[in-house]
Amino acid sequence: MKRFFFCLIGCLFIAGCSSVPYSNRSQLLFISEEEEARMGSVAWQETLNTEKISNDPFLNSAVQRVGSAVAAVSERSDFKWEFKVFASEVPNAYCLPGGKVGVYTALFQYTDNDAELATVISHEVAHAICRHGGERVSQQTLQAAGAELIGAASSDSELAMMAYGLTTNLAAILPFSRTHELEADFVGLLLMAKAGYDPRHSITFWRKFGSLGSSKLMAYFSTHPHGEDRIDILNEKMKEALELYQKSEQKGVGTVYQKSDLKGAY
Repeated sequence: MKRFFFCLIGCLFIAGCSSVPYSNRSQLLFISEEEEARMGSVAWQETLNTEKISNDPFLNSAVQRVGSAVAAVSERSDFKWEFKVFASEVPNAYCLPGGKVGVYTALFQYTDNDAELATVISHEVAHAICRHGGERVSQQTLQAAGAELIGAASSDSELAMMAYGLTTNLAAILPFSRTHELEADFVGLLLMAKAGYDPRHSITFWRKFGSLGSSKLMAYFSTHPHGEDRIDILNEKMKEALELYQKSEQKGVGTVYQKSDLKGAY
């Protein structure tokens, strides 16, 4: 057990400590960016093989247009950025490590222009450049190592493991997930502003998306922040975002969507 304990401590010292872009939050990472990108690429290929890719020309053009603009200001030209639209009734989007972004068609029911779409895509791009995927894997690795240590030390290992799992999920894993979400909101806000999309439209998107309906209690046990908290953060950071926006060459909301353009979203 002592050997395991010292190995665990050794891993903490060996692991790379870095700062998140823009927020400068310190993060602990056990895996390299190359390994992150490899994992993301494998998961992306599996997604392409299992998800239904939308062939709607308007939705695809919008995602490619906005995605390319945001990726261009991400300062991660080394990422192999890909943006795909998947046919789904679930309004969602995600980004895998290395820059693989998926947007579900139903999400367009909540977007009226490129700026609102940029809110979503910038948020997902932010997850990638902030290395939230690698940090999440590192957290889970550390939690698993701690569970092994608790199990070896306790005479009633099953009860101890249950207590440990509940405590670490509520005190560490889930709050870190909400930290990632709020951080992606903040970094995404700056990215969309740098790309020339009016950052004030991030507020209109999140209000329309309906995240204000969840209770604070449910948000505590979820991986996403309460809607009011999310909008409060965006309002706090809006001045910084608007300063970047004023420096961008192109400004505005981009293409405005007509109802007839969004047939593929319904």
